[in-house]
Amino acid sequence: MSKKREFNDGVIVKFFNYVWWFLLANFYFWILNIPFIFVVLGLTNYGTIDVYMIIILMLSSIPIGPALTALLSLMGKLTREGDIDVTKDFFKAYKVNFLDSVFFWTLGIIILTLAWIELLYFNNNLSLTLVKIIPMSIISICIAMWFHIFPIISRFYLKKKEIFALSLMYLAKKIYVCIISIAAAFIIWNIFIKIKLIVILPLFFVSTICYLIMLMEKSMLLDIEKKYNNKDAEVQ
Repeated sequence: MSKKREFNDGVIVKFFNYVWWFLLANFYFWILNIPFIFVVLGLTNYGTIDVYMIIILMLSSIPIGPALTALLSLMGKLTREGDIDVTKDFFKAYKVNFLDSVFFWTLGIIILTLAWIELLYFNNNLSLTLVKIIPMSIISICIAMWFHIFPIISRFYLKKKEIFALSLMYLAKKIYVCIISIAAAFIIWNIFIKIKLIVILPLFFVSTICYLIMLMEKSMLLDIEKKYNNKDAEVQ
């Protein structure tokens, strides 16, 4: 009985640890993205979406890059070790991965902004409706690559061209990671809406999705670690 009780107590403690870690990590993520939150709230009141609004939205989203990488790094450590120091690990990852994260996120944002503006233009010209598949494809590929770029940055110190090449290669090999992650986000969102817990959603949403991404990317990260034999790539 005592062993069973100890096991149950351990499971309960672990559960509440995970809840606290996810909550705190999500809090840090949103704190670092307050400008983006205000812009999104402003856009909902503004009503219409035009070129200027798209540019403002994209510029305000730049801090998301390093914050997202830090969160992925944190969740990656949790999947590997089962224990984390949220504050220490999050801000350490934020600091060491800041430049690479900002570079790749900003590059992606520029591509997405141009593609989105083109999409608006094509939507307003019925004769060009079929052509809008081009910006839509660009947007899809860019977002899909992010699902590999930022997990790689969160785990390894590599040159930018190596990060890009690896992301492109694993995009072809592991496209399901992007599909499952988007599907999981959609399902979680709808579950919370259906059970009237939409207020709780922002508290855990991003950290939960990042955890799922790092679980699915575990084999990719192990492959990369073996590929470089821990010599050419410094592991975080």
